[in-house]
Amino acid sequence: MKIVLFAPHGDDEIYAAGGTLLKWLDEGHDVHIIYVTDNRVWLEWGIKEGTLIEENAKPYMKLSGEEMAQICIKESKEVIKALDISEKNVHFYKFPDQEAKNNIELGISLSKEIIKNADRIVMPSDNNNHVDHQATHIIAKRAAQELNLKNIEYYVYALYNILKAPNEKQIKIPIKKFREKKYEIMKLYKTQLCLEDMDLGWKNFKFKRFERFGVFNFKDMGKYENF
Repeated sequence: MKIVLFAPHGDDEIYAAGGTLLKWLDEGHDVHIIYVTDNRVWLEWGIKEGTLIEENAKPYMKLSGEEMAQICIKESKEVIKALDISEKNVHFYKFPDQEAKNNIELGISLSKEIIKNADRIVMPSDNNNHVDHQATHIIAKRAAQELNLKNIEYYVYALYNILKAPNEKQIKIPIKKFREKKYEIMKLYKTQLCLEDMDLGWKNFKFKRFERFGVFNFKDMGKYENF
């Protein structure tokens, strides 16, 4: 099965679906990841939101946005190696962080070639509070609509908002077997663990038993808050 996961930023693939990705890879599925933005403003965002762990962030305080982007992309490449995903299955759009909304048409164009023969697409939820997550949802869904991908599964994950879907449209994937490895892989995102919320979420990985997704089909588009 070809599975394509859309990650608005490097680390979203691990927070939302790290254990599930490891499970799918263990089962032998053909997993692809699309990284939409370059995460360059994480430090600026952390300062603005008052969530920066200053001691951890010291090595990055004087770096430019471009330098930050290069570090964040390098971290994602290290994560890809740890997941043991082939480099040919990884796609970096490198849209500036917080600017995915201004690159939607390009994102759709790039995505269509990657997802045209997918069996399952994994994407962030609709009506999302984070601008890059919302833009990524739009890119993934519109690319699928333009290709008329009627016979595939659509998995939706909720970060920055709550998954709102009836029980029959939800699935909980057990990840207990993989949560320790998920925890260790997240350590590679040193930049993201400079943020209090991310650091706290990471520490809870060791206790997480399931990852939850909304599971939809092509005809469901627009009928549910998250899809």
